[in-house]
Amino acid sequence: MCSLKGRIAVVTGASRGAGRGIAYELGQAGATVYVTGRSMQESSTDDRPETIEQTAAGVTARGGIGIAVRCDHTDPDEITCLFQQIQDRHGRIDLLVNSVFGGSEASLPAGQGKRFWERPPEHWDAMMVAGPKAYLLTTRAAVPLLQQSPAALIVNLTSFSPDKAAGNLYYDLAMQSINRMTFVMGQELQTSRVASIALCPGFMRTERVVDAGFSNNATETTAYVGRAVVALAQDSDILQRTGQALFVADLARDYGFTDEDGTQPATFIT
Repeated sequence: MCSLKGRIAVVTGASRGAGRGIAYELGQAGATVYVTGRSMQESSTDDRPETIEQTAAGVTARGGIGIAVRCDHTDPDEITCLFQQIQDRHGRIDLLVNSVFGGSEASLPAGQGKRFWERPPEHWDAMMVAGPKAYLLTTRAAVPLLQQSPAALIVNLTSFSPDKAAGNLYYDLAMQSINRMTFVMGQELQTSRVASIALCPGFMRTERVVDAGFSNNATETTAYVGRAVVALAQDSDILQRTGQALFVADLARDYGFTDEDGTQPATFIT
């Protein structure tokens, strides 16, 4: 069923992982999806084979329209070029999904341990710049186009562990920054009827997780978070949830969707 046919979506960091899973499910729902990231056929990042062209082709194969646009979401000029292209072709955005994250790059120095004073300063930049800052720069540039939609939605991929540390101070700070950013965005955009949601998936079987040999420990596929985004985009009362950090597992029960195997994996707390 093409429930999002005619909707214009942007999914950042969509060459792989959660971003790819979300883009595919939006394609399955019939949306036009701008697939962005730095990994292209000519120059993939972090020695990974996945590219934005592959994801865009997968969106189209599933019934949507996939459009690959290279964009480094830490670069304001590249972000401006992306949204100018969308402005010229469509004049609006109905859905923005922020899913970029630099904290998984294999090129990061390992440091001398897991505690914050043992980690090198590069971890801060990787997680805070190619994370919350990229989300903020991208959303800031997208707002004028989101305001042209009758019912726009921003989804910020995050992690949320109430009253529990995430196991890495820099990562914890990055995710909490995204959650707080989402709350304030929800407050400031409410009069524009633009909803802002922080979405928390579980332990996903991403390409990196599979390649690292942890797929048996992972609880869900990336389709699960993608189906959560589709359900949120279909919700006519989404402004009632604006500013909140929500778990995919809770939304599965609320909206009645499942993972690819028909199950509803429970909330994963780090």
